[in-house]
Amino acid sequence: MRFSRGLRSDVAFAIAAAVAFLLLSLAISLGAQFFFPVHGWLFPLDFFALMRDAHIVLWGGYGIVYSPGFGQTGHPLGALSLVPLAEFSSLMHYVEPFPMPFPRPVIWLWSLGYMALFLFIYVLAALRAYARLELPASRRRWAVGASALLAAFCLFPWGHPEDVAALALTLFAFADLQDGSKTRAAYLAGAAAAFQPLTLLCLMPLALMQIKGVSRLASFVLRAAVIPVAVTIPAMAGNFSGSLSSLLSQAQSAKQRYDRPTLWVSLLQAHHGVISTTLLRVAMLLVALGIGIVLRVVRRNAAFDARTVLVICSLGLSLRAFLEPTEVAYYLSPYLAIGAVAVVGASPRWRAFAFAWVAFGFAQMGVVMSRLSALNLSLILWPLALAGVLAGFMSLPEGGRRADIDPSVTGAAPSTVLTHSGLDGSTLEEVGG
Repeated sequence: MRFSRGLRSDVAFAIAAAVAFLLLSLAISLGAQFFFPVHGWLFPLDFFALMRDAHIVLWGGYGIVYSPGFGQTGHPLGALSLVPLAEFSSLMHYVEPFPMPFPRPVIWLWSLGYMALFLFIYVLAALRAYARLELPASRRRWAVGASALLAAFCLFPWGHPEDVAALALTLFAFADLQDGSKTRAAYLAGAAAAFQPLTLLCLMPLALMQIKGVSRLASFVLRAAVIPVAVTIPAMAGNFSGSLSSLLSQAQSAKQRYDRPTLWVSLLQAHHGVISTTLLRVAMLLVALGIGIVLRVVRRNAAFDARTVLVICSLGLSLRAFLEPTEVAYYLSPYLAIGAVAVVGASPRWRAFAFAWVAFGFAQMGVVMSRLSALNLSLILWPLALAGVLAGFMSLPEGGRRADIDPSVTGAAPSTVLTHSGLDGSTLEEVGG
């Protein structure tokens, strides 16, 4: 089987990015003890908590992973993706640093290599998705490299490969929707939600913007639901009521070392520092759904260009930075990974806003990481960002005007003229019979 030159080049670039991530992460993880007050290697306990869930699956406990006392609150596809690594760890008799950490777990070195595979897939997805922005090849790779660096922040030092996998699958789904492959896009979107349900924050507006017709949209939703339902129902089978309670409570602690409580905490009932995030996460999904519905209704005849769609996806993902009761720095990585690239090559009237939008994300990430303030900057700036994006989008030239040609005059079949208007200021007309 022959591969095109472009595909071979993309694979080589993705391999280079994964190797660079592996070497840099190894250097930081193993070298941190020489420069900072760290005893042993630097590694994320969150990753080994997910590995614990993978071991439970290996031991035949898939039906009880959500039962009270096991602690899993993420979707089971994250644990399932680590089953090969968990099996390797068991075969090699490695000791894992969870729940009792120790300085130098050998399995961590293998785990970094495993996480590099997630970044490899992400880079391939980003290269395919960002090709729709019609950037020069060299500029596109610089943009993808920056995006991969932001996505890698979820992997190391935070240890959340499921977020990177979900983001990669979202970008694959976006590319397929742009190409008209709605069936494959639906299953990819479902797999993304099965890794990280909060990707629905961008998947819902994405589907509402890209899929015309109620029946087609319903078919897309049903196909997208197949994978999440298929992996969730068996995971709840052993203790359905207890599993449902664990899923709905979605507890977070406002007193953990890295979780910065936001101003929303004062509005919630906290018991011993534990907060239920369910209400605010439902609110996130409703806002994201509302954004998609507004864009679908107001510009129902428009053909959304790739850059516009990516900006709205970034806006949807940023809802997590706005509405979480506690903030962790890596929460901002997914929306920055998409937003920072979506604005490359944007028109001058968008550029100042775009830089402010991305700078806001980095500013909030800095505040969260510094632990100097509990102020959630999103409470002030995110509504302004939402208004700015939507106002700028609505001010674009009206697209989708249809001109029906009278066949009795021209002797031709009726045709449709469809105008694409986007954030780059370009206008493109397509004529179809």
